[in-house]
Amino acid sequence: MKSKEENIEKASNYYISNPSELIRKSFLYPLQVGYFYYLPGYKLYRSSFDSFLLMFIIKGSCIIDYDSHKISAQENDFVLLDCYREHGYSSENGWEAIWIHFDGNVAPPLYKMAVEALGNVFSLQDPLPIVNRMAKIYELFHHKEPVREILLHKYLSDVLVELTLYSPVRPKEMQRISLVEDIQLYIKEHIQEDLRNDALAKRAMMSTYHFIRIFKQYSGMTPHEYIINYRISVAKYLLIQTGLSINEISREIGFSSESIFCASFKKITGVSPTVYRKERRHIV
Repeated sequence: MKSKEENIEKASNYYISNPSELIRKSFLYPLQVGYFYYLPGYKLYRSSFDSFLLMFIIKGSCIIDYDSHKISAQENDFVLLDCYREHGYSSENGWEAIWIHFDGNVAPPLYKMAVEALGNVFSLQDPLPIVNRMAKIYELFHHKEPVREILLHKYLSDVLVELTLYSPVRPKEMQRISLVEDIQLYIKEHIQEDLRNDALAKRAMMSTYHFIRIFKQYSGMTPHEYIINYRISVAKYLLIQTGLSINEISREIGFSSESIFCASFKKITGVSPTVYRKERRHIV
């Protein structure tokens, strides 16, 4: 379809999708897809447009007006917006872009995760995997191929999941993440031992204070909390899958006494190990 908007080049095309009720209830789906050549002076402003927008700038640049901020989007940038909110975009020089308006029950949480990691305007080291998926969606409509709605869902899911997983961390951050992962693996392999913060910090070649701070920053919990939670996770498995006594399990996972194990288990799960075993074994 050809756009009737001003300052859109005639070579531009867009297509409207009308997903089935089943797809709307359960999956991601495109509502409009397009490949536009925006001419100099193009302006658009909406108070709301019921969808989310993913746009890739192929050439040129534009200004995104969103969330009370004006953000410059350049060539090879992605733009990701919640169009249920006020938004707009414009350019004095024009730009070329492929874009998809999409929605679905899982669209809001995936959008939130992606924006929290990347922002509303961002670039990727390798944009091609995302752009290729966007192009596949566009081409299905452009070439008037039979549209399989579940395939559209897959392409959109691939795009959004890829964005939520992308993490443009710096080398120093990568080193810290790797260090924390190494310590976590060490903890799992030595869970029966007396794992103290000072010994783990020495292994990480850090001061105890700095080690605890870095570990919590990248794992979401202190080393002690991580150790206790992992021990309880192992205990849950042993309670259900083995005939080991409560005391044997407490020793197997590194607790100094059965009473401390039981208190820690109940604090995390809300029930004693004995009750947990009875309830779970009854279920399975």
